[in-house]
Amino acid sequence: MPWSVGRLGYTCSIITSIVTYQWLTNKPLEAFVLPVQSPDSRALHRGDKVPRSTLAEVSLTVPLWMSLPPAQQGRVLTVLSIDGGGIRGLIPATILARLEAQLQENDGPDARIADYFDVIAGTSTGGLIASMLAAPGKDNRPLFAAKDISKFYRENGPKIFPQKGGWVPSLVQEAWNKLRGGPKYDGKFLHDKIGSLLGDTKAADTLSNLVVPAFDVKRMQPILLNSFEAEREAHKNARLADVCIATSAAPTYLPAHSFDTRRSDGGRPHEFQLVDGGVAANNPTMAAMSLLTKEMIRLRRKLQDKDVHLVHGGLVRRLERRNNPTTAAMTAMIAGMEEKRNKHHRMGRQDDGGVGASVYRNILVISIGTGIAKQAERYTAADCNKWNMLNWLAYDGFNPLIDFFYNASVDMVDIHAEVLFELLGCEDNYLRIQTDTLEGDTALVDCTTEKNMKELIKIGNDLLKQKVARVNIDTGVYETVAGGLTNEAALKEFSGKLSAERKLRQPARE
Repeated sequence: MPWSVGRLGYTCSIITSIVTYQWLTNKPLEAFVLPVQSPDSRALHRGDKVPRSTLAEVSLTVPLWMSLPPAQQGRVLTVLSIDGGGIRGLIPATILARLEAQLQENDGPDARIADYFDVIAGTSTGGLIASMLAAPGKDNRPLFAAKDISKFYRENGPKIFPQKGGWVPSLVQEAWNKLRGGPKYDGKFLHDKIGSLLGDTKAADTLSNLVVPAFDVKRMQPILLNSFEAEREAHKNARLADVCIATSAAPTYLPAHSFDTRRSDGGRPHEFQLVDGGVAANNPTMAAMSLLTKEMIRLRRKLQDKDVHLVHGGLVRRLERRNNPTTAAMTAMIAGMEEKRNKHHRMGRQDDGGVGASVYRNILVISIGTGIAKQAERYTAADCNKWNMLNWLAYDGFNPLIDFFYNASVDMVDIHAEVLFELLGCEDNYLRIQTDTLEGDTALVDCTTEKNMKELIKIGNDLLKQKVARVNIDTGVYETVAGGLTNEAALKEFSGKLSAERKLRQPARE
């Protein structure tokens, strides 16, 4: 079991290494789906309508009303990542409200977070927040403004995680849970609330590309429920409500979630048997980046050197009207990289001139945590040695085994992302906002007393005033960056980059 915790970090490293290697190698590319002289390619140049089936081979076909336009001059992809953590989701909700307010100061009161990010990733409670930000509501605008998420948690949190008064009822409830089996909470209110909120909205319908980790207990593997694959493969286009319920199904707290989806060929339904994504990636930052890179590799394999001119000859403009604007942005980015690679080769150089590494230099990431209780030093080896199987799941009001898994996941991903961006000399492209000072009730994922929820919001506001901190890869402790900005100032600076990138992506005019 402990080996599985370490395996998560190594898996993230392996995934990133594989996708980067494919960029760094200069192997012959597969034939582009639209040969230069094909009728469909000529139609693209003329501006005629091209069959949807043809375009589907070139890019993803996410609805036309996607919020973030594709790149015409900009060459940056943007990622927002939100950790899991139950009611502690109030911490990132508070920070996101500030980010959206800053974007509104930049670009007007109608600005929403989904307008600025190519990918919004979230695990568990982060997956719920991500879905609330990206799901379409009235007039195909985001269902929730960021400022309304805290209100949603305060109103519904006590019904999702109902509290038992006093320590005696709590002990009785804990003993009863152990005897009767099953999770601590039945999840009925959560399921009903999410169902009524999201209805029949599908993963492919979101206003920004969504990435939500979960863990399939039947297949014994993590999965990434996402908008990219949902648009291409019918059986991966799950209801967004099912996605949220699945990624929030924390073992021992809430019931696992099963559902079926239909295949496009009418074959047997595809079955999902899922629990909380925090088992695999409680911090989904690297999962989102890996999926973005995977999509770029998929697109690059459809391009040959002779076809790169199609991008500048009108392909991006066609894609922006019909398909996923993020795909159009990636296509434009790939074209620029291929031109740089080819120029380098014409100079007689055998390497790629750093094109592969530039993939990550062109990704902006904001990653927001829900806090951890690292400095509380709650457990010792001596404690662990006394525990029986039940104690590993319930000790002093906490769930040690789940805590270990989730915290290991968060830290391993944070360390890997930190090292990756620093190695490439673009650490300013990565902003991580997290605290490791939680203690007592604030460290619990299910303490929904009014006092604790107010305290979590206060922690979020206090975190904005603190200096930007980065994890020390030797000690695992967050340390402030010398001469650094506060998190609020860093968010303001980042919001400027987001606004500038959006302006660079204004649709091309014929």
